[in-house]
Amino acid sequence: MEIKILKNASGIFGTILNGHVLEKSEQPSDMEGINTISYYMHNIDDNISEELVPLIKKYHIGKIKNCSSSSNYIYFTNVFNNENEENRGTVSIIRYNISEQTMESIYSFDDNIPDYATKMRLNVYVINDMYLFLQKDYLVKNLKNTYAGFFKFKIKFLNLRDKSVYDITDDKIIKYGISDILQISETQCVIKTGFCLLNDNIYNELEQEEASLESISFINIGQLASDLVIAQDNIVLDTIEQAFYTKTIPYIKKQDNYLVYTCVDNENKQEEVKFYHLETGEIKSCINQDVIKMTDLAQPYVIAGEPYICVTKDNDISFLNLNSGKVDVNFDMTSFSEDTKLQKILKSSLLFSGTTQKKLFKKSRPFIDLYSFPGKEILFHETGEYDDCIETEDETIYIIEK
Repeated sequence: MEIKILKNASGIFGTILNGHVLEKSEQPSDMEGINTISYYMHNIDDNISEELVPLIKKYHIGKIKNCSSSSNYIYFTNVFNNENEENRGTVSIIRYNISEQTMESIYSFDDNIPDYATKMRLNVYVINDMYLFLQKDYLVKNLKNTYAGFFKFKIKFLNLRDKSVYDITDDKIIKYGISDILQISETQCVIKTGFCLLNDNIYNELEQEEASLESISFINIGQLASDLVIAQDNIVLDTIEQAFYTKTIPYIKKQDNYLVYTCVDNENKQEEVKFYHLETGEIKSCINQDVIKMTDLAQPYVIAGEPYICVTKDNDISFLNLNSGKVDVNFDMTSFSEDTKLQKILKSSLLFSGTTQKKLFKKSRPFIDLYSFPGKEILFHETGEYDDCIETEDETIYIIEK
């Protein structure tokens, strides 16, 4: 573990790439309801930010998720208006090579651009530098005519190796849409299909026939590309979890060697948190009651390679180890200064911040403490005002001070 302090760096947050922090900000554009995005590379050593390709406008017409942790590219979208047709334009997906400082347009398509501000959105999932899914979500009203959500989908698969494009026709994916993708290895990814019913209280707005079948499945990336080449309609999915209507899956995330997700029973307001071990297939789980909205969900973490649930109650923060079924670590917050907070749970440590108690001849000062987990030893103490924290894959910790 290496700890680095960034002083006077308030507001810096993003992804660490090659010793830089990738940041972005949004501004209004000349297209109503559509913002432009500016990308910046913040040099950690000299505390200076530089905008990437500032001469090309980048438009926020959806979400681009780069699922690969080893990627050397940044992806964004550009829009060119069609002078001959009102509202029509060309959307280009562009990628920028961080190391070589070069860029290329990898795919373009014509569309009705104002729709992206009102009734359509783009979702791009970059599996790796060769393959990506391009999904268009369309706004649809429910049967009761009381709610509108993105419940209709069109999906393409782009193979940049041979510059081929395939329409996804498999009902398991196209009918319910892709809600998230995680890369597990160079050859495998996890895909979640179907939309969550916990957001916006959608469960009470939709009839059963309107709900989607939510699934969590493994996909072999190479096999997926091969099947599409030979016009194989059915995509091979290794499904480990499904939920429908009375149950929903709010999220998936990868932590260490675990796939972490949760299943919420909409009728009983009960959540089952699951830790799926990616090597053994073993599942550890626990139950959380009184779940009505996203903020009620439990707090699962993989810390020091072990599955934990962080439980905050009154003035106590405890960590329940699902392997042992016991509370391994406990913090009695009454023994800390009054405003001390647990700010970040990291891969093998916990970060707290607060203000020292005022003494007779000493002023109170803001502080940052990093504790080992589960040993609770102080690894780092700094007098400074906490703003944020970023941890890289190799467990380098960047503590950002105001």
